Amino acid sequence: MSTDNEHEPVFVRSTWGTNRYVYNPNNPAGLALIVLSLLFAAGAMYSLRSSSKWSDGELRQAVRQAAGTLDAAPTYKSEWTDHVDYSQHIEDAIEKTGKGPSFGIQASQTVDGGNVYEITADGTDAAHCMTITEVPEPLVNHYRTVHLAVSVEDRAC
Repeated sequence: MSTDNEHEPVFVRSTWGTNRYVYNPNNPAGLALIVLSLLFAAGAMYSLRSSSKWSDGELRQAVRQAAGTLDAAPTYKSEWTDHVDYSQHIEDAIEKTGKGPSFGIQASQTVDGGNVYEITADGTDAAHCMTITEVPEPLVNHYRTVHLAVSVEDRAC
């Protein structure tokens, strides 16, 4: 059983003043391509939206991995510096993990002024409390190598 639609071309010239070819909705294959294109575009938009927010699991993994990175690498500190705010170091280490989006992380030093940081992210209500303890080595040329002992708890500070 043949219909007239099957003899229509899949692509036709646009009637909107351009010389481009477009899918022909009068052909079953052209109509299928239109529907598939719309479904693909909707799936891509959903994927972009879901990958732009942090999940609880991504944040937990990133914070733990960043803690390990900070714990392993030495930090250099001037003899005239009493206190270092590690907020930016923490945010950079989390970004370098490659987990979650590359934005939306906040590492905030707690009110007491010590090396305790609350880490949160856009898209999740989860918070992690990171405590950094400095383990200094001897002073060399006005700079001290400081190893960081980092611990993380899965709770707000």
